[in-house]
Amino acid sequence: MTTKTALIVDDEVHIRRVLEVKLKNKGMQVMMAKNGQEALDLIQENRPDVVITDINMPIMDGKTLCILTNPLKKEKTFLTIVVTARIDPQDNIWIQELQDTILLEKPFSPMEILHIIQSYRGEPN
Repeated sequence: MTTKTALIVDDEVHIRRVLEVKLKNKGMQVMMAKNGQEALDLIQENRPDVVITDINMPIMDGKTLCILTNPLKKEKTFLTIVVTARIDPQDNIWIQELQDTILLEKPFSPMEILHIIQSYRGEPN
């Protein structure tokens, strides 16, 4: 992987840390946020290449974050990976309406996230 930036958004610190280690080991720069509002500020300032976000978080949830940041993808595309412990059929509907957005159910493997990122960028796994 070439050096790219990733933003990990989750209110659970252990999930942020595990993903941070895996992504940094692949040469990515990593930013972290514990809710959607922090993430929105970071996305507007830094325009990461990948955003990995939980849905259920305090202050601003992942769905709101995805909807608010989707228009930014017209200026610079980036991949959004939405992770959730329970997939609601309604989640599939709003996620399909967003550009470059993928839904992934918890528990997930950090390697699965890396494969998704590499496939999105056209890199071999």
